[in-house]
Amino acid sequence: MNSINSNQLFQALRKLTALILLISANNSAGYGIYAGHPELMSGNLDRNKVDIYYFHFVPRCDECIIMEAALFKILREDYPEATKAGHLNFKSINLSDPDPESEQLIKKLRVRRQLLLLVRDDTTVNLTRDAFRFVERDHERFRNLMKEAIDLALSQ
Repeated sequence: MNSINSNQLFQALRKLTALILLISANNSAGYGIYAGHPELMSGNLDRNKVDIYYFHFVPRCDECIIMEAALFKILREDYPEATKAGHLNFKSINLSDPDPESEQLIKKLRVRRQLLLLVRDDTTVNLTRDAFRFVERDHERFRNLMKEAIDLALSQ
């Protein structure tokens, strides 16, 4: 296992958060890109798992939808084994009308606004800024940032 410093972990987690935002943006009204992919919707805070949460409001903007779709594509194409095994989870959470389970998560993570978070154990990385910053204008950078964050979190 490679050793990394906390700055590298933080940077990787920030990148992952951006990736998550992209995936969440394509799942408006509670259906869509996750249909047939329940393994990507099972987010929780269990140890030894990496959870990506996209907290959003309704209605959703175009950029949100684009970001969520791009993140989902990365998870589907680059991490099918990790998602199927339950090591990598994604959940899009509607802050406008959360279910009871999501309300508990919102309180635990202290969510007050739209966020893309990568969570591993007790570490939470906010990827929101980079995700929205690069998803449309520099998709390769967005993809690389998300993959670095996910890879780092999975390697811990």
